[in-house]
Amino acid sequence: MKNAFEELEFNKVKALIASYCVSQLGKRLVEELAPLGKKALVEKKLSELQDVFNYLEQSHHFALSGLEDTEVLFEYFGRYEQFTIDELLMFGSNIRIANTLKKDRDISPEDFPELNSIVSTLIEMKELEKRFDKIFDAGGEIKDTASPILSSIRKNKQKTRKHIYSELESILDKKDYENVIQDKIVTFRDERYVIPVREGGVTQLKGIVHGRSKTGVSFYVEPLSVMELNNSLNTLSEEEKQEIHRILAELYNELKDHKEELRQNLAILQKIDFLNACALYCRSIHAYMPQIIDDTRLSLKNARHPLLFNSIKNPNNIIPFSLHIGNEFRGIVISGVNTGGKTVTLKATGLLTMLALSGLMIPVEESQIGMFTSFFTDINDEQSIEDSISTFSSHIKKLNIIFDNAGASSLVLIDELGTGTDPEEGAAFAQAAMEAFIAKKSKVIITTHLNKLKIFASEHPLCENASMRFDQEKLAPTYLLDLGFPGNSYALDIAKEYHSPENIVTRARELIDQKSLQLSELLKKTEQQRIHLSQKLYEFDLKNKLLEQQLESLNKKEQNWTQIEKERKQKALQESEEYLSRLHQDFDHEIDELKKQFKAEKHIEHDRVRDIKNKISKERSSIEKKNDELSDIEFIPAKEISVGKEVYVKPLNLVGKVQSVDKNTTRVLAEGLNYRVKKTDIYEVPKGREHVDHKEDADISIHANIDNDFAFELNLMGLTFDEARIELDKYIDKAILLNYPKVRILHGKGTGQLRRKIHGYLKDDRRIKEYRSAPLQEGGDGVTVVFLD
Repeated sequence: MKNAFEELEFNKVKALIASYCVSQLGKRLVEELAPLGKKALVEKKLSELQDVFNYLEQSHHFALSGLEDTEVLFEYFGRYEQFTIDELLMFGSNIRIANTLKKDRDISPEDFPELNSIVSTLIEMKELEKRFDKIFDAGGEIKDTASPILSSIRKNKQKTRKHIYSELESILDKKDYENVIQDKIVTFRDERYVIPVREGGVTQLKGIVHGRSKTGVSFYVEPLSVMELNNSLNTLSEEEKQEIHRILAELYNELKDHKEELRQNLAILQKIDFLNACALYCRSIHAYMPQIIDDTRLSLKNARHPLLFNSIKNPNNIIPFSLHIGNEFRGIVISGVNTGGKTVTLKATGLLTMLALSGLMIPVEESQIGMFTSFFTDINDEQSIEDSISTFSSHIKKLNIIFDNAGASSLVLIDELGTGTDPEEGAAFAQAAMEAFIAKKSKVIITTHLNKLKIFASEHPLCENASMRFDQEKLAPTYLLDLGFPGNSYALDIAKEYHSPENIVTRARELIDQKSLQLSELLKKTEQQRIHLSQKLYEFDLKNKLLEQQLESLNKKEQNWTQIEKERKQKALQESEEYLSRLHQDFDHEIDELKKQFKAEKHIEHDRVRDIKNKISKERSSIEKKNDELSDIEFIPAKEISVGKEVYVKPLNLVGKVQSVDKNTTRVLAEGLNYRVKKTDIYEVPKGREHVDHKEDADISIHANIDNDFAFELNLMGLTFDEARIELDKYIDKAILLNYPKVRILHGKGTGQLRRKIHGYLKDDRRIKEYRSAPLQEGGDGVTVVFLD
């Protein structure tokens, strides 16, 4: 008897995932894949997979080629004297892979936090990798550089071998042995270099015979002249073996010393291989991230059966389906024609839920997967079960197991519930079974052809009908699922389409129960009305989208007109500012003339200065008003000014808190400083301005007599010295012309750099009589008082 995993073909999916694994290590984790029981654990697995999926989507890849399964070898550390070369090379390959992965800068914590968390636990072993590179070449052979002793032995072997060849070749070239030697070649027998000699010539060439050829026509003779050299060569070969044994034993001990680090790295590489395989598989089925929820609801929107991606080459040809269960109802009865996709939909629902709860992405555009802790199935799929005919008794045995074990967190999937026996009794039994599952709060989905179950689903408050859509004109299935409607089997219509004898079809209609026939006809009409309604809904949606597009177009046009109007106003404002700038230039020119007059005549035409100043003041006020009109911020003059109220000081562009209120002025704390400002400069705090924490310093107060006319103070805070110098120079000129005996320069404390540079500039200015920092209660080092000459 197959379980739910077998009937839903969960193992087929695991086999497909395993095919993407590089090693047996990853395949072992694939074999362990199963739905998890805790939501946090499922979400953790999904987060890790999402990171790996995104990493691959960005054209990265894991260099896992050559990953070896060394897990069993860890048990042999200490029990074996050393490992074979092949076993050592397996460790070396894994060390290189781990080191490479550890150094991968693309796996950043910002872009791939979960993947970075996994990879960061790898332990880099640079020295061990260098050790392997020193000992083994690319083909796994031991290099001369493995040790100085080995290098020396191999050089001596090469010299000895050359000496042997030289001696033997000289014998082969001697005329005395022309009739003795079988072939003029040097060969190797019994670990000795020898030459082939004819049978009759053995006594003529002194030496030791090392056997006879297979043909029997020659003997292999080691001449006495190379005997000592062969002995030396064998001795060197033995020394070479011993040195290699020592080198490998030393390497084995180094690995043994790092056994725990190697074991930890292996577990991480195994996980990476597994996650990489899962991500590659999820890419192949166009998977999405599921949403895991705490309860046992299930919602699938545009879902596709994962296994269909292997049999259908074009994914667009896989018909998606959508369903939900667990909110308004606990049971779904799917009906419709044979081969219409009922069983595929049933199996896909269960398999997708299993995969999601196993921590895998699924081919469902939007999904909510509840925490189902058990799955029960009874699927009569002739293509997947061993026996093509299932008896009613076998179904009963399986259903009994489900009755005993299903609960509120169970997903129950049954194909053709109630078949295999008398239809009337089978339908009654199926209805009773559905009622039992619903009472247990299980979520149950069944397929059926029984009309009684369709009626039951339409009348039960916790059950819903669904049907596989059928093209009545073509008499062909569409494989689309419609939730909320029962489906017709169309058995007699299909029989007629396939040219069954007319008299048989007619007689069959006569034999059908009149109520069943009426229900069948009703379902046909319902199907037609539903198709008509779907078309109307489609037309409505289309018109609605067109209206939305037109509305969006109108909104864009309105925005464009608004923008054009704003740009027009801004252009006008710009022209006004340019006009104001020209006035300033005229004013500066007048100041230059007045300075010349002052030097020559020692008096100033104050009326002339006042007229120019008033003209500029009026223009500036007009431009500021236009600027307010164009601004996105609405400036509302403060209605009531009271102590503790937050206000906006417009000329300073600061939000502050009222400290005291006089007749015409107000003291406002803003950004740690007290400002005395005119009441007319105070506004309600505009929307969108951030709240400011006002830390009061009672010892610092700045009289910011802000006016559109020439002010007693010049605020240079926030400017660079180069910017401040230009403003300061103009300001002092104007102050002298207006007979100001002293002025205040606001530069703030900050780092003190601006204050020092201003003081240095004032020191060299002949117009300045004296300057000093303001008293502590008037701003201290944040303000400089300048006395004019």
